[in-house]
Amino acid sequence: MKKTILLFFIASAFYNHADCQITKGNWMIGGAASFKSSKYDFGGVSSKQTLVQLSGDVGYFIIDKFAIGLKLGYERTGINGSSNPLNNVNANTYNIGPFARYYFLPAEKYVNIFSELSYQYGLMKTSQGASQNSNNFSGLVGCAAFFNSSVALEFTLGYSSYLYNNNAGKVNNVIAGIGFHFHLEKEQ
Repeated sequence: MKKTILLFFIASAFYNHADCQITKGNWMIGGAASFKSSKYDFGGVSSKQTLVQLSGDVGYFIIDKFAIGLKLGYERTGINGSSNPLNNVNANTYNIGPFARYYFLPAEKYVNIFSELSYQYGLMKTSQGASQNSNNFSGLVGCAAFFNSSVALEFTLGYSSYLYNNNAGKVNNVIAGIGFHFHLEKEQ
């Protein structure tokens, strides 16, 4: 089954004609769920964490195949790795910031490759009552498989770095994600 799906995506990339809505004047709206594996290092205390991130975005194609927009995110993190239960923390993080995305293949392709860069300002609140602001810079590459001219399933792989303002620490992440985007056609 996996080989059949892989062959479908490869064949689609070189053959199909979809007239996807990744051209100037169109909008896209969507969301994703990402899995992260992180090495956490604050003030000499290290541990590893795994978390799930939910994000949504809205973008506008300012030229063909190039969109800019706004991204919102939410993370629920459990930091474990210390033998002392008092050092284990649950945190909620809320992020907002701009992104830029570029599609590499012609708009007619059912499968398209893209890259995305983003910056997000974040606010993290922990179960212990502490809060911190952060700056998150990320870059990713992905594959968008269009079901029709407007709906795409996306698979992404990327890297992000959180720099925390109240502490000298940072969190670096390798990100694997999956999501959907809806591409809305401009009025004629």
